[in-house]
Amino acid sequence: MSEDKKRGRRELKDSPEVKQDVFDAAVEVFARYGYGAAPVQKIADAAGVNKAMLYYYFGSKEELYNLIIDKGISALEGAVAAAESENAPLEERLRSFLTAYLSVVAAQPGLARIIYREVVGVGERARQTVADHFTGSIRRLADVLEQAQREGRLANVEASLSAYSLFGMANIFISSLMLTGRSLDIDTLVDHILNLFFNGAG
Repeated sequence: MSEDKKRGRRELKDSPEVKQDVFDAAVEVFARYGYGAAPVQKIADAAGVNKAMLYYYFGSKEELYNLIIDKGISALEGAVAAAESENAPLEERLRSFLTAYLSVVAAQPGLARIIYREVVGVGERARQTVADHFTGSIRRLADVLEQAQREGRLANVEASLSAYSLFGMANIFISSLMLTGRSLDIDTLVDHILNLFFNGAG
């Protein structure tokens, strides 16, 4: 038996389980150390495989990181899509967006930390890609708000600034999670954000 196998490493190729384990390990390692300080060996060790297995499944460290970024972007865009259903009242649509957005963060804090790092400008590899998609998501949310304004269901204020405000209120709680590790009470936070958005604090 090889030393790798003695240490519990898995050599099975074409195993969806092993591939997912490598991906999940990479998320946690990149989230903790950043791209530059995360050697492939550290990811392989965390997944219980050798480096060759990582390269077999993902090609390179960069390709693996890009797949993680793509997953984060898809989650962001999926949250915005929850607000684009035209068959629901505006408040329900925004509730769906905020709930989906915060739920991704709560369920996948490592992934959220990687995307957050790129969004705030301290990421190393995908800053512009993430920024472009984030800006596009804000534009889509602003379109939802502009539609509500045309229908007389929302005050005539700058829709893009309102979209940034919604993201901003959610992101400040995400920042708290990143800094403190405290879990998010999603329902309470969504109620609070929507109450401020529609009714103000005065």
